[in-house]
Amino acid sequence: MNAAPSLFSARLSFFYAASFLVSGITVPFLPVWLMERGFGPQEIAACLAFPLAARLIATPAGSWLADRAPNRRMAIVLFALLGLLFFVPATLAQGNLLILVLTGLAVTAWSLIQPAVDALSLTGVRRFGLDYGRMRVWGSISFVCASLGAGVIFGAFGAPILAPLIIAGFATCLAVAFLLPVTPKAERLADDASRQPRKSARTILLSPSFLVIASTTGLIQASHGIFYSFGTIEWQALGFSGSEIGVLWATGVVAEIVMFAISSRFLRLRAETLILAGALAAVIRWALLPLITSFAMTFLLQSLHAFTFGATFVGMQLAIARTVPEEMTASAQGLCMMSAGGLMALTTLMAGTLYERLGVHAYWVMSAFAALAVIIIVVARLRAQPQRAGVGGLTKLPR
Repeated sequence: MNAAPSLFSARLSFFYAASFLVSGITVPFLPVWLMERGFGPQEIAACLAFPLAARLIATPAGSWLADRAPNRRMAIVLFALLGLLFFVPATLAQGNLLILVLTGLAVTAWSLIQPAVDALSLTGVRRFGLDYGRMRVWGSISFVCASLGAGVIFGAFGAPILAPLIIAGFATCLAVAFLLPVTPKAERLADDASRQPRKSARTILLSPSFLVIASTTGLIQASHGIFYSFGTIEWQALGFSGSEIGVLWATGVVAEIVMFAISSRFLRLRAETLILAGALAAVIRWALLPLITSFAMTFLLQSLHAFTFGATFVGMQLAIARTVPEEMTASAQGLCMMSAGGLMALTTLMAGTLYERLGVHAYWVMSAFAALAVIIIVVARLRAQPQRAGVGGLTKLPR
């Protein structure tokens, strides 16, 4: 195994921290900013669903570009720049349709960063033996700091302060992107040439085992649709303060941080075992959330984010690292993101109507999505057969 270039892990950790400033502000507070701009529940759902649907086209295209660019840093800088250029005019626009389109394009551009930077991180995992979880955890730490900080600032200054905060997050992400390490395409291809046997992208990315991973992680992430759309608004209705809301968002991500920090202990597990744990936790989380109104119990329930996102995400990354050649890594990340994006677009579009009609009990529909992921994994395991070399099937992933 080769020695890592100078500060390879540190520069990736720094970028994860910078990029997650954006999500640390937008995930809890973008719906609040939209409501302040005059959006109703269904319009908020449509605005949040727009980038998720756009990813169905943008993610494969962005992943294709990242895999074929001279280096992945170049692609990441481009995506960060586009996010900033779209969101700034969104804050000045008049009319809900124009705000929706510009905000959706900004979030879509930002979302393309994640498959590319994760692919760059997996380069470090495979070529230099680096710990993915210890790099990615800094993104979660940044999310916590951003959501807590934004909650305090929002409590002091109200919704108008949110747009400048989001712009600052995009600008920071763009600036730090220029510091990312470079792995030239020629070196990536040379590394893959030493891996035998080679398989086509179609064989790998459309294999039953990989499609189980992509579909189940997509269903689990999609089960967060109501939460990401109306979680903050529902907590406001329960009387939680801006600071308390920031703490609740941070609590889930602190649990996620713990999961990433200990992720190296799960390397002997099957990827689908971690994803199954995430699916079961999601069933429980969304089933119980409508029944809880106290801050203390909500605080405790948020800890399940360690599994509903953390374990699911680590399981997906393990599956990709073990089965997908480096030249296809961004495409594999993109396929999983596309699955999650399409299903999340569906649940987010549903969220407006569900929340209007069912209120907080709409979470029970999300619990059903997670239950479907459990069923798929269990059925796939029951149907799995011992694997011979070169034969597909959901069996223990190679180390």
